[in-house]
Amino acid sequence: MNTEHFEQLKGSVVETGRILREEKPPSREFRFEVVDNPQPSEERWAICIDSDDHQLLIPRKLYLVRFGETGVWVRDENGETTSCDVDDFLPVAFAPEVQQLLAEAA
Repeated sequence: MNTEHFEQLKGSVVETGRILREEKPPSREFRFEVVDNPQPSEERWAICIDSDDHQLLIPRKLYLVRFGETGVWVRDENGETTSCDVDDFLPVAFAPEVQQLLAEAA
Protein backbone atom coordinates (compact mmCIF):
# COMPACT_ATOMS: atom_id res chain seq x y z
CA MET A 1 0.00 0.00 0.00
CA ASN A 2 1.45 3.33 -0.97
CA THR A 3 1.65 6.32 1.38
CA GLU A 4 -1.26 8.17 -0.24
CA HIS A 5 -3.63 5.21 0.09
CA PHE A 6 -2.50 4.62 3.67
CA GLU A 7 -3.21 8.24 4.60
CA GLN A 8 -6.67 8.04 2.99
CA LEU A 9 -7.43 4.86 4.91
CA LYS A 10 -6.14 6.36 8.15
CA GLY A 11 -8.32 9.45 7.60
CA SER A 12 -11.37 7.25 7.05
CA VAL A 13 -10.70 5.31 10.27
CA VAL A 14 -10.29 8.54 12.27
CA GLU A 15 -13.50 9.95 10.75
CA THR A 16 -15.37 6.73 11.55
CA GLY A 17 -14.28 6.97 15.19
CA ARG A 18 -15.60 10.52 15.41
CA ILE A 19 -18.92 9.47 13.85
CA LEU A 20 -19.29 6.50 16.22
CA ARG A 21 -18.57 8.75 19.22
CA GLU A 22 -21.20 11.16 17.81
CA GLU A 23 -18.62 13.95 17.60
CA LYS A 24 -19.58 14.60 13.98
CA PRO A 25 -22.41 13.55 11.64
CA PRO A 26 -21.67 11.13 8.79
CA SER A 27 -20.77 12.82 5.50
CA ARG A 28 -22.91 10.36 3.54
CA GLU A 29 -25.53 7.71 4.16
CA PHE A 30 -26.06 4.35 2.55
CA ARG A 31 -29.68 3.29 2.31
CA PHE A 32 -31.07 -0.09 1.37
CA GLU A 33 -34.43 -1.79 1.40
CA VAL A 34 -35.01 -5.02 3.32
CA VAL A 35 -36.82 -7.50 1.10
CA ASP A 36 -39.61 -9.35 2.91
CA ASN A 37 -40.19 -12.42 0.77
CA PRO A 38 -37.49 -13.24 -1.77
CA GLN A 39 -38.66 -15.55 -4.54
CA PRO A 40 -37.33 -19.12 -4.31
CA SER A 41 -34.32 -19.79 -6.56
CA GLU A 42 -33.93 -16.07 -7.27
CA GLU A 43 -30.32 -14.95 -6.89
CA ARG A 44 -29.98 -11.72 -4.93
CA TRP A 45 -27.79 -9.85 -2.47
CA ALA A 46 -28.10 -10.56 1.24
CA ILE A 47 -26.22 -9.64 4.39
CA CYS A 48 -24.90 -12.50 6.51
CA ILE A 49 -26.46 -12.13 9.97
CA ASP A 50 -24.97 -15.18 11.68
CA SER A 51 -22.53 -17.97 10.88
CA ASP A 52 -21.37 -21.15 12.61
CA ASP A 53 -17.90 -20.68 11.13
CA HIS A 54 -16.81 -17.04 10.85
CA GLN A 55 -13.90 -17.96 8.58
CA LEU A 56 -16.26 -19.43 5.95
CA LEU A 57 -19.12 -16.91 6.20
CA ILE A 58 -18.43 -13.50 7.69
CA PRO A 59 -21.25 -11.79 9.64
CA ARG A 60 -22.22 -8.34 8.32
CA LYS A 61 -20.70 -9.14 4.91
CA LEU A 62 -22.69 -8.86 1.69
CA TYR A 63 -23.08 -12.12 -0.28
CA LEU A 64 -24.79 -13.05 -3.54
CA VAL A 65 -27.15 -15.86 -2.49
CA ARG A 66 -29.88 -18.04 -3.91
CA PHE A 67 -32.92 -18.47 -1.69
CA GLY A 68 -34.58 -21.86 -1.86
CA GLU A 69 -37.56 -23.43 -0.17
CA THR A 70 -35.41 -25.15 2.46
CA GLY A 71 -32.58 -22.66 2.93
CA VAL A 72 -30.06 -20.34 1.32
CA TRP A 73 -27.31 -21.36 -1.08
CA VAL A 74 -24.20 -19.22 -0.83
CA ARG A 75 -20.58 -19.37 -2.00
CA ASP A 76 -18.40 -19.26 1.14
CA GLU A 77 -14.96 -17.66 1.59
CA ASN A 78 -13.31 -20.85 0.26
CA GLY A 79 -15.34 -20.56 -2.95
CA GLU A 80 -17.50 -23.59 -2.16
CA THR A 81 -21.29 -23.50 -2.41
CA THR A 82 -22.94 -24.33 0.89
CA SER A 83 -26.47 -24.42 2.27
CA CYS A 84 -27.40 -22.23 5.24
CA ASP A 85 -30.47 -21.46 7.29
CA VAL A 86 -32.72 -18.73 5.87
CA ASP A 87 -32.52 -16.86 9.19
CA ASP A 88 -28.73 -16.44 8.74
CA PHE A 89 -29.21 -13.94 5.87
CA LEU A 90 -31.05 -10.65 5.47
CA PRO A 91 -32.07 -10.09 1.82
CA VAL A 92 -31.62 -6.49 0.64
CA ALA A 93 -32.43 -4.47 -2.47
CA PHE A 94 -30.35 -1.60 -3.79
CA ALA A 95 -30.85 1.30 -6.17
CA PRO A 96 -30.30 0.34 -9.84
CA GLU A 97 -26.94 2.17 -9.95
CA VAL A 98 -25.69 0.19 -6.96
CA GLN A 99 -27.04 -3.07 -8.45
CA GLN A 100 -25.03 -2.35 -11.60
CA LEU A 101 -21.83 -1.70 -9.64
CA LEU A 102 -22.32 -4.87 -7.59
CA ALA A 103 -22.92 -6.92 -10.75
CA GLU A 104 -19.70 -5.60 -12.25
CA ALA A 105 -17.75 -6.34 -9.06
CA ALA A 106 -19.13 -9.86 -8.53
